Order: sequence, then C-alpha cells, then structure tokens
Amino acid sequence: MEGEYALSRSGRLIVTIAIDPRWSRSTYGVSDSTMFAVPSRGLLNSALEPLPRTGIDPKDHTTARRGCGMVSVGFIGLGNMGGPMANHLLDAGHDLTVYDLDPDARTALADAGAEVGERPADVAAKSEVTFLSLPTPDAVRAVVLGDDGVASGIESGSVLVDTTTSTPGTTEDVAEELAERDVTVLGAPVSGGVSGAQDATLTTMVGGDRATYDACLELFSAYADDPYHVGDSPGDGNVVKLLNNYLSFLGMVGASEAVALGERAGLDPNTMVDIFSRSTGRNAAVEDKFPNQIIPGHYDLGFSLALMHKDIKLFSRFADESDAPVLLGDTVSNMIGYAKADLGGEADMSEVYKFMQRWIEPDDD
Repeated sequence: MEGEYALSRSGRLIVTIAIDPRWSRSTYGVSDSTMFAVPSRGLLNSALEPLPRTGIDPKDHTTARRGCGMVSVGFIGLGNMGGPMANHLLDAGHDLTVYDLDPDARTALADAGAEVGERPADVAAKSEVTFLSLPTPDAVRAVVLGDDGVASGIESGSVLVDTTTSTPGTTEDVAEELAERDVTVLGAPVSGGVSGAQDATLTTMVGGDRATYDACLELFSAYADDPYHVGDSPGDGNVVKLLNNYLSFLGMVGASEAVALGERAGLDPNTMVDIFSRSTGRNAAVEDKFPNQIIPGHYDLGFSLALMHKDIKLFSRFADESDAPVLLGDTVSNMIGYAKADLGGEADMSEVYKFMQRWIEPDDD
C-alpha cells in the first residue's frame, strides 16, 4: 500500500492511499489525533511518515518528506510563461503572492485574486513554496541573492522552485546558498511554449530532492501535463532543458533549410511538410510550427529570436563547461545569430525560415 501526502488550506492533512494500482484512489482528511502526525508548518518543517497508533514523534523518523500540497505559494516573474503558470496555481486554489517588475503584470494577477508582494523578499516570506520564472541566469542570482532578494525573506523549511531556463551551475550555486538556511531548491524548467503555459500542458523536468519533488507534484500538475524527476542534483533539470532546447532549435533550423531548399527546387511547402510529418524526418517543427505558424504566415510562437539566441548560448556555455565539443551546436548557434542580426531580436523564432529562404535563394545574376 502506498500513500501520498499534502496539506489543505485549512491545515488538514490530505492522505491519498493507493491500495492496488488497478483500483481507484480514495482521499481522506485526517486530523492530528489519528495515526498520522501533522507538522506545525505545513509539511515543510519536519518529517512525515505513516505512524502506528502509539503516537511516535515524527521527528524520530529518518525519512523526511517536504510537502507542497495546498500551501501558500509565491511566484516571481509574470511574463509570457510565468503569468499563465501563476494563474493556474491560483485557479487550483492555492493562496498566491506574486511579484514582477512590470506593474501591468502585477495588476493582472491582483485582479485574478493574488496578493502582490512589495519585493521578492516579501513574496518569499509569505510563501512556503516560491516559484521563479525569470529571463536569464543573472536575473535569478539578482532576484534570489541580491538586495531585498528571496534569500533575505525566505523562511527555514521552505522550498524554492526555479522554472527559469538557466544554467546548471546557477541553480547549484543558489541551492548551496539557500541550504545554509534549510531551504530546498528544485530546478524545474519547463517546455511547451506560451501555448503550453496558457493551456497548462507544459512538460517540466525537475532536478533535486526526490521526496520534495514527490510532495510538490500537485503544484507542478497545476500547469504541467508531464512532470519528470530527472535527477537528485538541483541542476539536473537545467541540463535536460538545455539539451531539449538544442534539439528543438536544431530541428527548427534543419526543417527551415530543408523546406526552403525544396521551394527553391519548385516544390510545394504544404506537400513537403505533410510528407515530412508522416515520415522519418518528422519533428516538432514540421508537425506543428510549419503547418500552424509558418506556412499560414502567422509567425507568432511567442518566443523571440533574442530568446532563442540566448538559450542556444546557454547550451554552448554548458557544453564548454563540460569540456565537450559540439560541432552541430556551434553551427546552429551561428545560424540563429545570423538570423537575429538580419531580422532583429524581436522577430519570432519561427521567422528563422524567412532567413533561410533568403540564405539559399538563387542569386539574381
């Protein structure tokens, strides 16, 4: 028999028991007078294990579970990704405190029912689990470790979940700093784009303490269809995210070059993309981006060439720090850099195709 634990907004422990994987699950509210012990600060400050009726102190048990069920949540960074993710956490019934530099983003969440913090430290002080969704690794360091940052407000026993596309080293450094305050850090970047954030269909790849990950699944499930625990180091999720981005960008650049070359040979792009999506050349670019964005001329994936270039540079930085040559990675990085210089950083990443069309078109002479 397996059990999962979370805390309701009223402070009651929710125990989900799966007796047999073929049976449905039943959920019970259990008070602290029964066979389960309920810690004083949610499930975040002490150990929790099913206890015999003798009432043993849970702190005597060696296996700790930090729980992130129905708890107070903070969210810092309310952009194209963070805004929808924060809204989903609010819709799931969590008490939410938010912060962003953009007053319009703060107002939108306040109108939806969230409390607005005055600064990152204020958000962290009011939250048992604080989420970050920031543009760069440097922004993560500033928001967490800078003046009025998360580190100056977060309480012992809390959890920090960083969903930023960052470097493994940044996440590891932040985790090391906050460990001194008894704060657990999960590196939990996401994939699925703006549409995935809006539809709560993201994939999240999480690195860090497995027990904390297990207890926080309810939070991840508010915005992600597919949560994965990928390793016990907080930076492991960032490794998988950077590798995923590399494969995505490689597919985008490769598909753009192939379709542009086919057009130069006089072939219909719709027919080519349909064939590619049903054949061994299929990838996300030909299955989704070309038929839904590029061929109709929308070019609106909600992810700029500047961000695309930033992320491929983070991949290259990780490869360099790993002392691993990545020849294709360097080529893809250069092509994205050329496209950004040609079209401007604000252009949508799908407009790489426009650049490729001009790159390989026949010379007029």
